Amino acid sequence: MENKVHYKLFKNGKFLCTMALSTVAVLTTLGATGTVHADATPVQNSNEQSEQTSQSAYQQKASQNEQQLSDLAAANATKEANAANSYAQSNQQSANVTNQQIADIQNQYAQKKQQAEQQIQAASDAMTSSVASQTQVVNNSAASATSATQQANAASEAQMQSANAAAIAQAQQQAQDAAAHSAAAISAANSNYQVTVDSANATHQLATSAANADYTANINNENNTYSANQQQVKNDVTAAQNAVNQAQQAVKDHTTTQTLTVPGQKRTIDHITNAAENSAEFTGLTNWGTIPYMQASNFKNETYYNTIMGMFPGQTPYNRDDATNHTGLYDFTHVPTNVSEMPIDFQPGLLIYNPDLDSSEVVSPDGFTEAQKQTLRVFMTSWANSFRNWIYNNDRDVWNEANKISKFKNQAPRELKFTTTMNATGNKIGQMRTDAGLTNDQHTIPSSNPKADYNKALPTIDNVGLQTGNYMIDTTLSNMENLMTVEPSTVADAKPTMLNYLISAYNMTQAMWYGEIYSDGLGGHARGILDNDLGYITGGFEKITPSTYSSEFTNNQMSSREKYLFNHNMPIYAFTYDAYGYVPYVSSDFSNAMITLPNDQKVINKYNELQSTVNDAMGQEVQDPTFMSAVSYEKNGDGSHTETKQVTPQQYTDALNNAKSHLTEATNDANSKLQQLAQTHQDHLKNLENIRDNAIKQADATLQKAVEQAKQTRDDKIAEAKGSQVNVDALKKSLDEKYQQLIASDKAKLDKIETDRQNAIKQIKANAQSEYDAKLKALGVDDQAVQAQIKQLQNAHEAFVKENADKLAQLKAEDTKAYNDLKTKLDAELAALMPKHETNIDHSSDVINTGDHTIVLPSKDGKKNESATHNNASQSSNEKDTNSVKHQNQSGQSAIATEKDNLSDNHTNSNSLTNDDTTAVKSSNVTHTVVESSNDVPVSVSTTVDDNQVAVPVNSTNTEASANDSVQNEFAPESVTMTRKEYKQQTKKLPQTGDKSSLAMLLLGALATMFGVGLATKKKEY
Repeated sequence: MENKVHYKLFKNGKFLCTMALSTVAVLTTLGATGTVHADATPVQNSNEQSEQTSQSAYQQKASQNEQQLSDLAAANATKEANAANSYAQSNQQSANVTNQQIADIQNQYAQKKQQAEQQIQAASDAMTSSVASQTQVVNNSAASATSATQQANAASEAQMQSANAAAIAQAQQQAQDAAAHSAAAISAANSNYQVTVDSANATHQLATSAANADYTANINNENNTYSANQQQVKNDVTAAQNAVNQAQQAVKDHTTTQTLTVPGQKRTIDHITNAAENSAEFTGLTNWGTIPYMQASNFKNETYYNTIMGMFPGQTPYNRDDATNHTGLYDFTHVPTNVSEMPIDFQPGLLIYNPDLDSSEVVSPDGFTEAQKQTLRVFMTSWANSFRNWIYNNDRDVWNEANKISKFKNQAPRELKFTTTMNATGNKIGQMRTDAGLTNDQHTIPSSNPKADYNKALPTIDNVGLQTGNYMIDTTLSNMENLMTVEPSTVADAKPTMLNYLISAYNMTQAMWYGEIYSDGLGGHARGILDNDLGYITGGFEKITPSTYSSEFTNNQMSSREKYLFNHNMPIYAFTYDAYGYVPYVSSDFSNAMITLPNDQKVINKYNELQSTVNDAMGQEVQDPTFMSAVSYEKNGDGSHTETKQVTPQQYTDALNNAKSHLTEATNDANSKLQQLAQTHQDHLKNLENIRDNAIKQADATLQKAVEQAKQTRDDKIAEAKGSQVNVDALKKSLDEKYQQLIASDKAKLDKIETDRQNAIKQIKANAQSEYDAKLKALGVDDQAVQAQIKQLQNAHEAFVKENADKLAQLKAEDTKAYNDLKTKLDAELAALMPKHETNIDHSSDVINTGDHTIVLPSKDGKKNESATHNNASQSSNEKDTNSVKHQNQSGQSAIATEKDNLSDNHTNSNSLTNDDTTAVKSSNVTHTVVESSNDVPVSVSTTVDDNQVAVPVNSTNTEASANDSVQNEFAPESVTMTRKEYKQQTKKLPQTGDKSSLAMLLLGALATMFGVGLATKKKEY
């Protein structure tokens, strides 16, 4: 393959400029920038002019030095590259000659072997035949010797086994005789040992028991003494305590207690009893008196007539001016402000609602929660019981009228109970009404709507109607339902709170019960709730929608107030009071209930059985926490408490104080004495314990000594008895070892016969091979001689290559020394021209930042500027040897190294030798080049190579820059790698102001000269 050599190009294809032309162009270009964009320059004095002249000479000398060094480095590089090419060509020629000679030798050897092929095969056949015949003779002889030896071995081994068996039998008989004698001696020794040990143990037990007995007696005496001393001290304390007790009893006997109950604060709740006479206070009710049955003449008394105002749902007397100024008929501050202040009783009279004072929780637009429904039912249960009790106590005629056919007409009102079962029943009734789509004017009975029958929600009671003898035990099955509408008041834009609903429900219930007591009879609501056959009560809540709302006063048309409620998501409920019997009773004639149980235990048991069944079915009474807070408030108000004051004569308190003081002194003295007694007691106990332990230790030592002596005596006698026995096991082991030695000796004889056979066969084969090799040599066929000739040719070629490599290394060493010697000489000459400066001079203009690098120029005072910086972290590794200048092309060195490696690789591939002196810059590593000028100012350039960057040679012409502003790149070091965009930007980072930048430009030109060494290199194209 022909190698093509090209100069390295930029993307526009122009050739690289040489170093010298590049330097001239840089100096020419930079020299013309001295006045461009210059600041106003002051007139210089003579000292400054002299200093400038000295500086100019210094710079001129520095440029000359760098030029000389550059020229020398370029010459050296060219010479070394030429030498490397010459050596590479010589090495290749040697490799070609050597390979041809080896091939000739191998061809000649192959021809000889082919010509003597028949003679070689005849010699091989003769060797094989000779080996086979001689091997057969050796094998026959060895087989005969092996057979004879095996027979002799078997005879000798059998003879030894017989002799050994006889010796072992004799030894075993002797051992049995000795064992019988020894066993008797050992038994006697063990017996004597046990007698001695038993005696020693008995003596030890007596000594230990005596020590423990003495210890116990002494401990008892010490404890008794200690207890007596303690009791004597405690008696003094007891006497003092008794005196205190007597004094305390005297104080108690002569102390009087005065208890005062301080009531809590309780809000006064007004009940309106003149509502009908002052109906103007009720908003929106101006024509209510035109309704016939609402005339005052229809009521039994005025109290019931005034409660009829509560029949208008949500209409509550309220006037904001009255609430503020108290100018109206009612005081709007004596009202409930939260649910806890709601009355639990049900006296006649309506409640006032003031939304400004309402602090209760607001009801959700979704309606009452289960907890809120429970609270309403408990309050309404309390109101039902209160109404029944009030009528019974204050208007007995009404009570008797309602119960004239009741089984319990002669009894006081039964308490209506609201239980967990009743709470669930109320939910079922409300759901039935909702499912049936009933309005607030429809009862939950089959006659109104077959789909809704509140009896279906009742629990099932078993064992109803039990007959025992002449008595029937049964439960009342009466029931009733009161229906009313529960909705909040809308006065003063009130919110739908729990208090708002409760007050509205309270007033509506007033009209439903008290308002239905007429002069000519009772209304159905009042008569139904006053029935004394009832025992349980609940309430069903049905949330009314606009489609199920009904009003008999407006021809079933919603008023503006109801529309307001629906539009503002303020729920309206149809509420049903649902009461049931389930009250056990006993009847003798099956028509009248007996007030008291008969004196018949069987009847009593059955009655109790039925009562238990009812209780189980109805569940526990509901204890609602919100209602209980109202009960507590009704009884005590807020903050009720009891204060107690005790009075005792001083003489008794003084006596008690004196007794307590004496008790304190006696207790302190007793504690001190008791501590001393306790310490003395512990000391005595410890001493007694030591005495006992010492006695026991002495007994233990005596016992141990006696046992050890008995053991030694026993062991001596047993050893004496065992010594007379014959060691049969040792005899067996000895005889077996001799037998094994015989077997090993016999085996060794057989092994020797086999070894001699194999050695004889090896020798036969070796002799035959020698004869075969001699015949081949006589025919001129010798493989070892051929391989020796080839190895000699290869060694000669490798020596030739090594000699050329050593010559090239010597040439480079000489060039490096010549360059370093010249640099040392030039540096000394430049140092003599270093200009002198005044101190305290600003050196900021001596530093040029090129973007990626900072270059420090010689300072005006001739000293080295120490502020040089470098952006590459690997600078320190490149500055270890400041006297070495790396101007050689790194690619050329890589090519020479590659060339040397290829020559030493057995020359298997002649095309691997490189004939060019340079290679392309690799993307894996680029050497950082550090160049020092003669004034010891370091200039460092670090580069990084990646796949998107290009290798930029020093002093190459940037065609893009040339087309725009004809500026050459004098800052790129040898083989600096950067992106083309970075390279272009790098050339535009020169300062361009004033005479200071002119000096910097001259120095940068010199730096470019330093960097531009040996750059017009050739690149091999693959």
